[in-house]
Amino acid sequence: MLDELQETWAQLLPGYRPAKLVLFRGSIRSGCGAAGAQMGPFYCPADEKVYIDLSFYDQLRRRFGAPGDFAQAYVIAHEIGHHIQKLTGVEPEVRRLQRSRPGQANALSVRMELQADCLAGVWGHSTARRDILEAGDVEEALRAAAAIGDDAIQGRSGAVRPESFTHGSSEQRVSWFRRGMNGGDPNDCDSFAAGAR
Repeated sequence: MLDELQETWAQLLPGYRPAKLVLFRGSIRSGCGAAGAQMGPFYCPADEKVYIDLSFYDQLRRRFGAPGDFAQAYVIAHEIGHHIQKLTGVEPEVRRLQRSRPGQANALSVRMELQADCLAGVWGHSTARRDILEAGDVEEALRAAAAIGDDAIQGRSGAVRPESFTHGSSEQRVSWFRRGMNGGDPNDCDSFAAGAR
């Protein structure tokens, strides 16, 4: 799946440089420092690797009610979306803005995460055009996107505080994945544009 995902981006993005995938359980040291299961999946721009703690997939299935191979593929595609952001200069620019405007750090993080969801959808569109998808695959990805929205996660453990969101609401995550999935064009993924939500 990772090879297929990266072949898609090599066609869509001139000069694409493949990311590496690291699977682990428990904790690991990345180019971005030590990481544990509580972090969930992440992309480290310093070493251009996607880190997936396999226990997250167990949680996605059992705790979040989002089982399925395409739900898992969506998670990896989202993290590869962060790799695309690094390669295109979005990620370093957002980090710079977060440092210079700390009061907007969470809002900028949400925009970056929603763009990664949209980029995951672009890959999903590519798989649909090549008849790789099975019945129910898109629904699996949408269920996963909804299950890991900030409001859904916060709602499970108490009060929902939108000002503390870092990844976007369930509705936003689903909407941006659908945008990429429906159009298949990375240019439609500008979550930073005025009026984007």
